[in-house]
Amino acid sequence: MDKFIFLCSLTILYGTMDKLTFDITEMDPDRKRVEVLYEGKISMGVLYFERAKKSFSRKPIGLNEWACVDAKVEGLYTIDEKITPKDIVDHCQGLIKGGA
Repeated sequence: MDKFIFLCSLTILYGTMDKLTFDITEMDPDRKRVEVLYEGKISMGVLYFERAKKSFSRKPIGLNEWACVDAKVEGLYTIDEKITPKDIVDHCQGLIKGGA
């Protein structure tokens, strides 16, 4: 039964993620803004990313990585409570790294 619930949860999450689009705007070479849109129309949230700097004293993040420095994603919880902020940040970081 637990495997069935887990598979259903993944289906809901991925079904919802398929309906999301991510509009990436470069604010400057080291800063990007990502707007999350539901079905390409309704804004569900905005995330801001900055490239990791050489001057970062703590290095849990690589120098060619992007860190989420601000986010407002409450709208995502209205379409699917199973989407976590970490899911969205990870997805956005992957998109940015792929195009950066």
